[in-house]
Amino acid sequence: MSTDVVSKQQRAFFRKLYLSYLISQEQHNLTSLQKLTGMPRRTIQDSIKDLSDIGIDCIFSQHEGGRHNDGHYHISDWGPIHWSWIETQLARIEQALDIAKKD
Repeated sequence: MSTDVVSKQQRAFFRKLYLSYLISQEQHNLTSLQKLTGMPRRTIQDSIKDLSDIGIDCIFSQHEGGRHNDGHYHISDWGPIHWSWIETQLARIEQALDIAKKD
């Protein structure tokens, strides 16, 4: 996918893969994912909610004793997706999603 136009469906698929990859790398909540990706909060929520559409199980773990929604996401099952492919295609996915790398 060099400079090809990315369809809306491809972007949605890549967004799900990208968020899943980030969640698998460290503990993230909506706020940290929003800061890291620059995506709108609602877009992240909808993408995470729809991960099961592509076979990925994502669970929100509430921090014990924390306030409501104080916790982080984690991937409990990748289903048919190979996370290692995502890792090798990360630059391509970030380009398709127009995400600037933060150094």
